[in-house]
Amino acid sequence: MRKFLLVFRAALFVAAACPLVARASEPRATAIFPIELWDTSGEGGKPGQAERLKLATGKLTELLEHTGRYRSLDLSNFTARIAATEPRYNCNGCWLGVAREAGADLAVLAVVHKVSTLISSVDLYVADVTSGEYIAHVDAQFRGDDDRAYVRAFDFLVNERLNRKD
Repeated sequence: MRKFLLVFRAALFVAAACPLVARASEPRATAIFPIELWDTSGEGGKPGQAERLKLATGKLTELLEHTGRYRSLDLSNFTARIAATEPRYNCNGCWLGVAREAGADLAVLAVVHKVSTLISSVDLYVADVTSGEYIAHVDAQFRGDDDRAYVRAFDFLVNERLNRKD
């Protein structure tokens, strides 16, 4: 009888915990802000750079959603307000209001630091919108200044760095 009670209590504990596990694994509403470029190369603007950043932002969104942890929110109604927060990497949380108004639990900020045509680095931050604190930061360096290099950089950053961080 005692063994039965122990098994029964364990089963109740597992049954009670299952809804918590299910809720914890649901994707969180995430404001994924457009990737920004911090260009210190001195080379000036390059044709296609704005399109490349849009492509990389789309790839980043796809990769984050594919992890099952993030559900990207439509920020199209906030385009002007988002533009007013640039550069987000240096605005002391000025983007928080936009993320909150969009209904986000999390916000993702990414910046590519272009040192030259050959050398760039990328930083990706995940922030808790309620507290404004960064809960994850990953970075990497990459070579090249074309669409392929940007896409590969974000693929590596999400799949090899962010997904492996616990």
